[in-house]
Amino acid sequence: MHLSWSDHGDQDHYQWHLADGNEVRVVDGHHGQQEFMEPEEAFIAALASCHLLSFLTEAAREGLAVASYDDDPQAILGQNDQAKIYVKQVTLQPLVTFKNAQPDSATIQALHQKAHEKCFIAQSVKSEVVIEPRG
Repeated sequence: MHLSWSDHGDQDHYQWHLADGNEVRVVDGHHGQQEFMEPEEAFIAALASCHLLSFLTEAAREGLAVASYDDDPQAILGQNDQAKIYVKQVTLQPLVTFKNAQPDSATIQALHQKAHEKCFIAQSVKSEVVIEPRG
C-alpha cells in the first residue's frame, strides 16, 4: 500500500494505492463527498470484514455452510479521558443465512463470539465491538 497527496488545489483529497494496482480516492471525513471514501468508513469496514471472515471460518469448522452474510455496521464517537475523540463503539448487525437448516440463535451467537475472539482487528482496537445478529 502507498498513500499519496499533493498540493494541487484540492488539499482534502488523497489516494490509497493498493498492492493489486487499484486506487481508492479518500477525503477528509468532515466533507462527506460520496465519490470518496472516508478513513473512518474504512476503519469500520475493516473491522466488519475481519468479523465476517472469522465468522465464515468458525462456521466452516462447525460444518455449517453459510449461504449469505450481510451487515450494516454502525459507529459511535466518544471522548476519552484526555478529551480526545475516538471511535467509542462499533455495532455489527450481521444477518446470516445458511445453506441447510438454520442453526438456533445460541449456536449463531456462539459463532459470533468465537469470530470476535479470532478477529485480530477487533483485538487490536480500543473501540468496544457490539454484535447484534439479525434474523
